[in-house]
Amino acid sequence: MFKKKFYVCSVCGFDGLRGPLYRNGLPDYSLICTCCAFQPGYDDLDQGYTFETYRTEWLANGAEWFMKKEQPKHWSLKEQLKNIGIEL
Repeated sequence: MFKKKFYVCSVCGFDGLRGPLYRNGLPDYSLICTCCAFQPGYDDLDQGYTFETYRTEWLANGAEWFMKKEQPKHWSLKEQLKNIGIEL
């Protein structure tokens, strides 16, 4: 039996992405973080966000989950952000 591999969102630290945001430096346009809704290629290249500016705006707007049904039962924003080295 194999264990499914998940990836961490560089914006919000969610560790359940089905793939990396970028492969060989190219954005995976089909991937949208179910937590913060960041979409590589669109939010950064088209809209001009950096990970930091997108994160700052997401946090300022209440850090709402994009797909609420995907939110873990005992979710902690503070613990999730530690996945990307951010301490609240």
